[in-house]
Amino acid sequence: DVKDGRTVKGVNFVGLRDVGDAVELGEMYARQGADELVYLDISATVEGRGTFVNLVRRISERINIPFTVGGGISSLDDAARLLDAGADKISINSAAVRNPSLIDDIAGKYGSQFVVLAVDARKVGEDYLITTHGGRKLTDVELFSWVKEGQSRGAGEILLTSMDHDGTKSGY
Repeated sequence: DVKDGRTVKGVNFVGLRDVGDAVELGEMYARQGADELVYLDISATVEGRGTFVNLVRRISERINIPFTVGGGISSLDDAARLLDAGADKISINSAAVRNPSLIDDIAGKYGSQFVVLAVDARKVGEDYLITTHGGRKLTDVELFSWVKEGQSRGAGEILLTSMDHDGTKSGY
């Protein structure tokens, strides 16, 4: 998770603490054997801005493993800018829930292997519902039907986060 170009850790996406430079940590993880990284700009949607294109360029210059970027991506143009900056894949969440055809558009242009559907779910009673805006907004979209729809629209991967367990070190 990245905020203001820095890697952060928190519990349930709140109480964030800085743990280091996102590029330097990416280099370290790659040296330690990571075969892929995911950088999520967790405040981009909430702050109403796009993902960190300049940071993506710096990352692509310094690591030699595939990486995914997400946060604030709401259009085909946003995805194109990130691909041009060096991202191997993009991750979409809030904008896809708002406009599911965004999945079709990006997968149609760049292929399913480029589209990661990020899914932030929270248990509500007996159901699992989708949240958006970094887990801040609960929707009435049911988890399993949304994942199936995302896949049928062209998402090549699903990045599932349990908002109830994120950062708690209590298991999945």
